[in-house]
Amino acid sequence: MLSNNKCILVYNAPKEEVSVLKNQGIKVVEVSPEMAEMTITDILGGLKFETISDSLPNESVILFNDFSDEEIRSIIKDIRQRFKGGIFATVTPTSIEWKFSYLIEHLIEEREWYLKNQKGRA
Repeated sequence: MLSNNKCILVYNAPKEEVSVLKNQGIKVVEVSPEMAEMTITDILGGLKFETISDSLPNESVILFNDFSDEEIRSIIKDIRQRFKGGIFATVTPTSIEWKFSYLIEHLIEEREWYLKNQKGRA
């Protein structure tokens, strides 16, 4: 994760939710489909250049950078009161070097694996 850059990257999240986060004083970086082939590092660094890419999945993603576990739990709990669905994740030392499109693909695969392996468990 990029230290000293506490922010939330959002992709395809409801505009109302983005507004609520901003109104809470949280730095929010909105990721557009044109930024899909940028690395997380570049996005966090404030760069914005448009690239041609395949369309991203129609999935809402909220990605936390430089938040404590306690802060993340609190923010997710608050968001879940208004907004269901979507993928929540944190920037890791590995994922920070990935392209945003690859990260979304990876997070979806991870979710699907988790759901598949939880069937039959109580």
